Amino acid sequence: MIKAFFYFLSETWKVNKKLPIILFFSRVIMAILGASILILPKFVIDAIFVQENTAQAIFWIAVVLISQLLLTIFKQILERLEYVESQKTFQAYSLGFAERMMDANFEAIESQKFLDIKAQADLYLNGGRGGFLAVLREGFDVIGAIFTGVGLAGVVWTLHPLVVLAIVIIVLINIVFMIKGMAPIQNFYMEQSVVERRSYYFKKKINDFQYGKEIRNYNLHNWLLEKFKEQLQKMFIFYKKIAGANFELGFYSVAALMLQLGVAYFYLFKQSFAGLVTVGSFAMYVATIPAFFEKFLGIVGKILELGQYAVVYQAFKTYMDTPIEQLSNDNKPALPERFEVAFEDVSFKYGSAENFALENVSVKFNNKERIAIIGENGAGKSTFVKLLMRLYKPTSGRILLNGVDINEIDYEYYQTLFATVFQDFKLFSFSIRDNITFGSEQNAESEARLEKILRTTGVAEMVEGLEQGLDTNMYRDFDDAGFTPSGGQGQKIAIARAAYKDSPIVILDEPTAALDPRAENQIYEQFEEFFKDRCSLYISHRMAVTKFSDRTLVFDAGHIVQDGTHSSLIAVDGKYKELYDLQAQYYTEEKTDKEEQNV
Repeated sequence: MIKAFFYFLSETWKVNKKLPIILFFSRVIMAILGASILILPKFVIDAIFVQENTAQAIFWIAVVLISQLLLTIFKQILERLEYVESQKTFQAYSLGFAERMMDANFEAIESQKFLDIKAQADLYLNGGRGGFLAVLREGFDVIGAIFTGVGLAGVVWTLHPLVVLAIVIIVLINIVFMIKGMAPIQNFYMEQSVVERRSYYFKKKINDFQYGKEIRNYNLHNWLLEKFKEQLQKMFIFYKKIAGANFELGFYSVAALMLQLGVAYFYLFKQSFAGLVTVGSFAMYVATIPAFFEKFLGIVGKILELGQYAVVYQAFKTYMDTPIEQLSNDNKPALPERFEVAFEDVSFKYGSAENFALENVSVKFNNKERIAIIGENGAGKSTFVKLLMRLYKPTSGRILLNGVDINEIDYEYYQTLFATVFQDFKLFSFSIRDNITFGSEQNAESEARLEKILRTTGVAEMVEGLEQGLDTNMYRDFDDAGFTPSGGQGQKIAIARAAYKDSPIVILDEPTAALDPRAENQIYEQFEEFFKDRCSLYISHRMAVTKFSDRTLVFDAGHIVQDGTHSSLIAVDGKYKELYDLQAQYYTEEKTDKEEQNV
């Protein structure tokens, strides 16, 4: 508890100093307010029934009313400030949380372990138990409760010191049972966070309109709901466990409460019958004794409850400490007119996988080459490119850019060297312009270049019929009139984005997968214009890409098995000729079938 509270107190102090200060004074005011409600009425009652002094009674009534009014006003003001500042702090935490996700090692964020840690960390930040604010609030609640408890203990002490001692002993015995009962709850909540993440998957997909077509076309209604139901049943198991544990804790608390009331009332009645307690004091003790017990027990309970956050706090810290691949330094070598990329005996293995996805790959290429990378699924093509882009780090070997290990170069600078169209490229729910330029500053020269790219890629023709043209929002997340592109249209936008970036190395992963053969041929001709002075890597299943390439790398089972031009590779028996003949046969059969249909 101590580590979790002080960790987040320190982190919150960095982003918003106001919130801890407000929380502290708010709890102090609440402590004073709570104690005054129990203690001040004694003076009113004694003034009326013991002293029978009207003026004194009016005075104390005024003190009670004015103090309650002022303290309540201060409490309301602090609660309002607390709400505003907590939201501000939450936003700061959320930005840091998102920044960590975007900066984390790409290989790490693809792992199941990372996703589970993220779910647990997210439970701490946004969780139904109050999120990170719960720890701060409960931590300061403990501080406020200590102030109140000390004051109430002093009042009870005036009745008899043994009453205070008895209550403390009863609470300590109760604590032993509470610790025993609360121990498993920590694990329940951590397991629950993982199950909730999986349940959230169903909620997200069922409510995502992009999955609507598959759900309806394949009649997935009952099938998907049944799977969702199974997942909800798993969540229900945890709810039952937590409910059972809380019931057991409640039983111990009730037993302890009855015991302390018995001890306290024994001394109270004894003192009253001896004439040592006034009416006002009797009323005060009757209210204060159980309040002291509840407050003392509440302090310990909150400390133990905060202890439940220890595991979640550790998950949050683990998430925030996830290794960052982005190495920032001053090593930003300007690429000369001619440069070379070299893979030196590079191998890569995914996580705990037994087999290498890429093994002992050595190859060189320069800034003027257009290289086709072909091979069957799982051959290692995409892994090769991800290693080049530093999305992964080699398990062994190294990759050099003009003789410099790429892992020693400033990460953000290194990424500026690449313009990429991934096979599973993503478009954002912002304007089409933003999806191409990403908010870069526009001037006359860049605007002219953008217009040329739009015309050449066919994006200009696409946006002509849109009311807001290039400034039309993509999809409907922020705009009901948003534009939802087809696969081919989206790919054209992604290609325009890569062309606009104007980087020295261009990577196109299945760049024409969503296009028909005629459009494919047109796009490759456009590539010739866009990237003729660039190092271009074309990853494709379609052998047509080799027509536009200076050189072809053939991948098979994680190795480069052939390297050469189309004419040299087709002339020998090998993987290239095998793949080429298979595709040629397919297109020949397809052409023959169409001719027969026309006849």
